[in-house]
Amino acid sequence: MIALRAAAAWLTLTLGAVLLGGCGSLAPEGPLPPLPVADLQPAVGFAAAGPGAPQPTEADLRWWTRFDDPQLTASVELALDGDPAIAISRERIVQAQAFLRTARAQRGPQLSAGAAVAVERGSGSPDRSVAPLLELSLDWDLDLWGGKRQAERSAAALLLRSEDLLQASRLASAGLAARATIEWREAQRDAQLLGAALAVQSQLLEMAQVRVDVGLAPRLDAERALADQAATQADAASAAVRIRQARAALLVLAGEPVSTLPPLTIAAADPQAAAVRLPSLQGALPVARPLDLVRWRPDLRAAEQALLAAAADVGVARAALYPSLRLPGTLLLATGADLLDRVTSAIALVLDANLYDGGARQADVDAARSRLREATLIYRQTLLQALQQIDAALVASSGTQRRIAALQRAVEASQAALEQSITLYEAGLTAQLDVLDARRLALEQQRDLARAEADAARQAVALFEATGLIDPAPRPGAEKAARELPRPG
Repeated sequence: MIALRAAAAWLTLTLGAVLLGGCGSLAPEGPLPPLPVADLQPAVGFAAAGPGAPQPTEADLRWWTRFDDPQLTASVELALDGDPAIAISRERIVQAQAFLRTARAQRGPQLSAGAAVAVERGSGSPDRSVAPLLELSLDWDLDLWGGKRQAERSAAALLLRSEDLLQASRLASAGLAARATIEWREAQRDAQLLGAALAVQSQLLEMAQVRVDVGLAPRLDAERALADQAATQADAASAAVRIRQARAALLVLAGEPVSTLPPLTIAAADPQAAAVRLPSLQGALPVARPLDLVRWRPDLRAAEQALLAAAADVGVARAALYPSLRLPGTLLLATGADLLDRVTSAIALVLDANLYDGGARQADVDAARSRLREATLIYRQTLLQALQQIDAALVASSGTQRRIAALQRAVEASQAALEQSITLYEAGLTAQLDVLDARRLALEQQRDLARAEADAARQAVALFEATGLIDPAPRPGAEKAARELPRPG
């Protein structure tokens, strides 16, 4: 048996040498070079940030702490700690790590063992012999054209992409929690303004009813005041719904069920309660060239890693076109009466060449090249969208600040006009319709100012999201600290 295995090994080596010499013209034109992402940047006007590009501060990376609202900070920290979307992204990293380990293991020798029991019985003899067998097998693909090496590169790029997608998920969760908190505060402020308006409307309705009763005003004045009050009550009910929805969104982001919320109620505004303050960013926005900011975006980095993985996959598909060189071997141990009765070993060099597969492997190459072109287009699209989002956030932030300043002046003027019209109406010097118009205008201006302030906070969040700024890793003890933060309530 040993002689036969040795002859087979010699024949395999000889055949492999002949085939290698004969198919030298089939070899690839060299290893597939990795596609440099820098080559794509001129096509979209992207310039790499130079050494003088601004670096984000710790406060910028934890931007939710820069708003003067402890509840916003608590909501974001709770979302980063409990959002199921982040946990899903972490599990995908674990999967990518396992995939990379698999790709690395494929490049080395593969060893396997097997055990069997052989029963032999001679013809015409009742005697049987039982011989346990132990077999060790070796199989090593020598990766002649670098396909397995490219597969490892692809797996490494996909692992980095998974890590970038985790950052993108954390950034999205932080943005959702911040916007939900802003919506919550805005709805609370709106409910408070409407409650104050209802108090004024009750006074106006009372006043109109007295004037109607004594014959100083037509019944129409009381009906108008009543209709105006009903419209405000409808807006107050809508504000209560928005408060409830925002609180539910915050609980879901924190990984908690919404069943813990109390039933929807529409409470009367407390005239003694302090005015609800909307979150506002403290300090300046990280304003710089969009090209300097965009490089922090995790979705753009993930698209870059997907592009590199697609380039490596082309190398994997191309390597499959050419013969593979393997080194198989076996070691067979048989035991008997003398403990170790027989040892058989063999090792060979095997060249596997595909002669005809109907074009299947070439189709794999074409598909891999198409995926590479697709990844290139996705990278370009992601970059263009990132630049547009940053530019839009910067422009919107600048415009909203001017809008807030104008609305503050309008609120002061409309409030003064309302107070003056009430005084004139009490003295009988103006019609009730003028008072209602003044009150309606004052309320609209106050609500517009609250919306503008909420928009300014949302646009600040949008800019941080557009620039991709997020703390790269949870701080030590952050999970315990997040659990101790107050829940929205």
